[in-house]
Amino acid sequence: MTEAGQQKESGTERGGQSLPSRIFFSRHGELRAGWRILLFLFLVSAGALLLVRPAAFLFPSADLVLPSFLFVFALLAASWIMTRAVNRKPLGAIGVGLHRRAWREFGIGCVLGFLMMGGIVVVQYGLGYLAFTALDLSAGDMAVRAGVSALFFLTAAAGEELMFRGYLFQTLMQAVTFLPAAVIMSLIFGITHLANPNVTAFAAVNVALAGLWLSFAYLKTRSLWLPLGLHAAWNFSQTTLFSFPTSGQEFLERRLFMTSVSGPEWITGGLFGPEGGVLATLALIVCTWYILKSTMITVPEGIITLDSIEDLIPPALAKE
Repeated sequence: MTEAGQQKESGTERGGQSLPSRIFFSRHGELRAGWRILLFLFLVSAGALLLVRPAAFLFPSADLVLPSFLFVFALLAASWIMTRAVNRKPLGAIGVGLHRRAWREFGIGCVLGFLMMGGIVVVQYGLGYLAFTALDLSAGDMAVRAGVSALFFLTAAAGEELMFRGYLFQTLMQAVTFLPAAVIMSLIFGITHLANPNVTAFAAVNVALAGLWLSFAYLKTRSLWLPLGLHAAWNFSQTTLFSFPTSGQEFLERRLFMTSVSGPEWITGGLFGPEGGVLATLALIVCTWYILKSTMITVPEGIITLDSIEDLIPPALAKE
């Protein structure tokens, strides 16, 4: 065998890449998805270690809004580094760009999230499973509590959306297509809630189903604004407006009144909250169907995503 043949057999001439190069880069010279995912997770972990842990140590009695906000900052920083340095895209490509329909998508998500939880409350109340008790709060106290709670649930939802529907999910989607990526990330989303108080198998399945619901919301808009509105409004309505636990956590300081729940756990969700019951299952399925079928929810024209090429076209050619 000639020397050239030996090189070809060893892979040094395949696509002009050596074997070590092919491990890290595609034939187009792009860092492979697996390495991008690992690098992103490393950056997020480093950011959390440098920001969230010290804040928790320095301010042990601080409200949970602070660590949630710092975690969102760490996620955005990691996403910015990856999109700019690796993908050569603006940060908005992961779905956080302030395009002309961003607020509309966020608003639709908030309305849908409230209607879903409101529907669950109406059914449970109609079945005689709910009783409400007022708290000794003034109008000012209620306004402050509602405002702080809205900020908390918005920040917490932003962190989970950036983690589970942001750069990580979208990079995985590039590698294995949407549905496998959505299933994988939704299963992980459900698994991360297994340590929550009062969790059941049914509750974990519902949380994973919620992951699919939010993933389809991203797919329909290629933006995180709709899933963010859905997620934040669902949690805020669940605990602050209707005084249920959220994913098994009581959040007593976030409630405007108290709710007593009776009836079968498979319907009400029991101590885990509505997310552990069949009414939440039905609400998630119906809302997902609506999102997929609605003509009001579409991808805006000209939006830049991680896999779009609009921003890579030379300006001279873009004008032609």
